[in-house]
Amino acid sequence: MSTPLIENALWEGLPPRSASGNVKTYVSQLRRTLAALGGDPSRIANRVGAYRISVKPSELDVFRFEESVRLGREARNRSADGEAVEHFREALGLWRGEPYEDLPLSIRRPVVARLEELRWTAREELIDVRLMLGQHHTVVPDLRALTIEHPTRERLWCLLLLALHRSGRRADALDAYQSAYRSLTDELGIEPGAELRRLHERMLADTL
Repeated sequence: MSTPLIENALWEGLPPRSASGNVKTYVSQLRRTLAALGGDPSRIANRVGAYRISVKPSELDVFRFEESVRLGREARNRSADGEAVEHFREALGLWRGEPYEDLPLSIRRPVVARLEELRWTAREELIDVRLMLGQHHTVVPDLRALTIEHPTRERLWCLLLLALHRSGRRADALDAYQSAYRSLTDELGIEPGAELRRLHERMLADTL
């Protein structure tokens, strides 16, 4: 990370005149602390106008989260649905609070936005795999809660409709479509997308 970026993170765009010297002092203190804890201070390396810390993938929850999602998708592609569920659950279980919440919003916003989207797709993929395993009844409460929390994510509504329909609750599934329709038109001013509409049409024709 470049020294100016570190200064911006520490002082939120208003670094003092002594900022560069302060950063050097903080890095030295961090190296001493790392050594005192039995670590290798050389992991924090100097670059021209920047610093770099070497971190193993297993040492950061963010890396572990991304790896577990990747493994979940690989397992799903191999039709190893039970294994995929374990990986997706492991990934989501690592999520506590907001990533990098101690950093200024201007720095963390792009990274957090990407991780948040990955988290949501992991949730949806987990539920999708559980539906493949026939866990229709057990995913309905989770999907109800998720559609209330994020009523404009059409993929969640698709999964809820499928879960209800496969649980033998056709009327509830049709009611859920109406709820999705209202949420999308009221909050976004748009009608449901092609996937959700096709799902609704197949339910009406009883071809799902």
